[in-house]
Amino acid sequence: DLLFYYLSKTSFNLPIQHSNASPSAMTISSFFNNGLLSVLGILLSAYSIYVEYRVEHKAENPDDVFTALCDIEAIGASCSTVFSLPEAKMLSFFGLVPHGSILDIPNGYLGIAFYALSLTRHVTGIQRSGLLSHLFHPTVNLIITTLAFSSSIFLARKLYIIQEVCVVCITTHIINTTIFYRSIQEALSVSEGKIKRQ
Repeated sequence: DLLFYYLSKTSFNLPIQHSNASPSAMTISSFFNNGLLSVLGILLSAYSIYVEYRVEHKAENPDDVFTALCDIEAIGASCSTVFSLPEAKMLSFFGLVPHGSILDIPNGYLGIAFYALSLTRHVTGIQRSGLLSHLFHPTVNLIITTLAFSSSIFLARKLYIIQEVCVVCITTHIINTTIFYRSIQEALSVSEGKIKRQ
């Protein structure tokens, strides 16, 4: 309910830059709609990595008393518990990389990569030449955001199953859903523009 309320109250008017538009033409509204979400996502992902590291190495230093800011007893929230689950490293959880390998990284690193790409795309503009033109293409962006949204659905379902509250997780799920929704709008806008030109 909170997610749908947020979506209903948020403006999704995404300005699309055309080929003759300058990257500097991006409006302040566009930056706050997309750039700010990406920055927040990067910060939350980095913090999740920090919490997971502290929890994972807690056994090495029993005297180290660590309580994550997102462990809020008053509302029964414990992100440190969630970050200790096998699903917190989805690459190895789904068998894409060997467990314990150098590529067996926390989901936070994947989040940073996703949000950094999203931030770069919205700050520099979506129209670029060469490799970036393909990487920043609305269709490619839709595929990437779909993967992020799918991971949020999977992880949110896990939270529901174990009846655990994770403030950081829920916030990133809302961010992913918002970015995914806007990528759909962008792709549809570009598609409609091509049809009109035909």
